[in-house]
Amino acid sequence: MGQRTRIGLVTVAVYCGWGLGVATALQTTVGGRSLELTGKLEIRQVIRADQDTPNELNLQQLWLGVKYDLNDVARFQSVISVLNGGPTTKSTGGGIYDFSDVFQSLSPAVNVEEAYLDVNQQEFNLRLGFQKFAWGKLDRIQPTDVLNTRKYRDPFLPSEEELKRGVPAAQLNYYIPEGEWVPQEARLTFIWIPHYFPFEFGLPGERWFPPAAVPPSSITISPVPLPCVGTGCVIDPAIPISFRVHNVAPQPFQLNNSGYAFRASGFSAGVDYAFYYYHGLDMQPAFDLTATATAHRTPGSEVINVTADTVLSPVFKSIDMWGADGAYSVGGFTFRGEGAFISGRPFPRNIRTLVATPQELIAMNVGLLPQLCAGGGNLPVNLPSTFEVRDAFEWGLGADYDLEGYFLLLQVNQTDIFNNDVRLLVPDIDTRVLANIRKTFWHDDVQLQLIAIYAFESSYSVLLPRITYRIWEGLEAQVGYLNITGSVNSIIGQYKRNDEGFLLLRYLF
Repeated sequence: MGQRTRIGLVTVAVYCGWGLGVATALQTTVGGRSLELTGKLEIRQVIRADQDTPNELNLQQLWLGVKYDLNDVARFQSVISVLNGGPTTKSTGGGIYDFSDVFQSLSPAVNVEEAYLDVNQQEFNLRLGFQKFAWGKLDRIQPTDVLNTRKYRDPFLPSEEELKRGVPAAQLNYYIPEGEWVPQEARLTFIWIPHYFPFEFGLPGERWFPPAAVPPSSITISPVPLPCVGTGCVIDPAIPISFRVHNVAPQPFQLNNSGYAFRASGFSAGVDYAFYYYHGLDMQPAFDLTATATAHRTPGSEVINVTADTVLSPVFKSIDMWGADGAYSVGGFTFRGEGAFISGRPFPRNIRTLVATPQELIAMNVGLLPQLCAGGGNLPVNLPSTFEVRDAFEWGLGADYDLEGYFLLLQVNQTDIFNNDVRLLVPDIDTRVLANIRKTFWHDDVQLQLIAIYAFESSYSVLLPRITYRIWEGLEAQVGYLNITGSVNSIIGQYKRNDEGFLLLRYLF
């Protein structure tokens, strides 16, 4: 096996992590052309460690893949998923997940994961349709992987492939013929994304709705009732806060709103490398919170009650990304590196903390209380910014060892945010260490795996031990535990009350 081939195979194995079993696909012919059908059926039960956290239903999920050769050079490929249950406990009904809404919860539901036409010629490849991309060479945290948004209905247990949303795209790959000044396997890739499909979240009250995006249910603006000058009335200092989400459509389908990306890759001196550029809307989530205050006074009472209504809406911002990666294999080791400079990324803040600071809110709304005393209603409230647009550099280095059933991976990632003077959910310097340890036994029928992540500045950790047993070809069972610790003022630590055990039955066909 060649060095480049080994690098590619290990990268795919690390990225996908589909399990132990590899079932035989159903292959037949239709109209004299090859038709291949594949599928995966999963049933999962989650056992909460903290019964005060939101419940999660039994999840049944079916993935169906189709590959059909239209002729000698063109093939149609499609993957759809059907799910029922899981964290969609606030489901508004069944149907097909919408491509423009961020907040939605459907069960049973259908997802179009991928559906594209694949045309292959000797020197080029063209793909048209809904696609998922796998840029970068690191495990799980790839700075250059910015083309697909994610589903956050369950951000931890599904694989990286399952978490991605397919996007409409035209992808053209040109394979450069080898020459004296041309590296091996040189390829140029151009990708055009005509319309943005936003990130996807469930509804408030569901298990994986981000706690840092939810304001407190009430605040107290003063320890005693506040007098309204000249009226003889007082304002009750306890202000209840209501909360709801609102879907905002992404930018309209226009040429100047589309995204585009370039990739140049090759293989030289044992190094598999690539260079990247992307311009378009960011795949990472950010939100904006607005608030309205209303005064209520019961006839005959001197107390004015104030309520606040808050609305959370998604934010879509364009970014530019320049990046590069490389991998080198020697002996039983593969070394990887990846980095990207990202311009104009919106970084979120902890909304719960911002809104829970009465002194800051009063200082930002000096004229609001007199208007409420005068009977003004439905008045807009000035709030601190819930996100900040910053430039950042993200990089990572990793090494893995794969030999005779053992797989050991160690990786360090860091995010460096430039020119920032406010507290974000991501620190200005955020260093994370990732370990992935895997061992197979009994003719590869049993696999033990531990995935661990620790963030130094963010002060959170994730532990995911699991055991997978292949019952017979295509059928496997898995048991595991998800443990999350850390600061609530961090991207991952905010979920620290959501520890859970899980049981999974998977059938590949």
